[in-house]
Amino acid sequence: MNSKIRKLIFLVSFIFILTSCKSECKHDENDDGVSESCYPNSKKPSQVITYEEMSDMMTAYDKGAKKELNKYMKKESGGKDSVSTEYNWYKLEDLKQYIAYIERISKEKNIPVTGFRIYPTQYPKNYSDKKLQNRNTLIFTPTTTIAGKDDAAFEPLYSEDGKPIGVSEFLEGVRKQNVQKGSFLSLPTNIKDLESSSVNRLRPNPPY
Repeated sequence: MNSKIRKLIFLVSFIFILTSCKSECKHDENDDGVSESCYPNSKKPSQVITYEEMSDMMTAYDKGAKKELNKYMKKESGGKDSVSTEYNWYKLEDLKQYIAYIERISKEKNIPVTGFRIYPTQYPKNYSDKKLQNRNTLIFTPTTTIAGKDDAAFEPLYSEDGKPIGVSEFLEGVRKQNVQKGSFLSLPTNIKDLESSSVNRLRPNPPY
């Protein structure tokens, strides 16, 4: 077999492998010629709101909580900053990766994910990044069904097979600074620096 024939066979084989390894996610078109999403359900969600509702909520926030937050920011910054967080931004690909990560590690523990709790929080006064100190932010935490509640925040990383452990137990342990041995199944005694499956790292504006 000469080198030209070998090269041709290699090229054909390479093209076959490439076409066989295409992603399962396809943007097919429906009967109306509209491109369909990769997701199982791309229909309009029931949670969509009108611009009037959006405007009313934003106005209520501006006239209420935001005023107090701005006062707090001005006080804590010694007058250097009087504008609280306008919004938090999360990159789409990061959100997709996070959801995929939570679904994977939860599936490994045979625990169904029902959704995410989104906690409104604040960076501490002594936060390492001075630009973020005292600013509002969000924390995303996975949920499952515990004791009949579908929105129970849980920790898939340290849950046992089919037995979700609640996030509140970890937070309680950190706050107490003194966790009794055996309180958290096989977890270490000191959980202050224990990694969680919750995420933050949003880009708040300001300062972003």
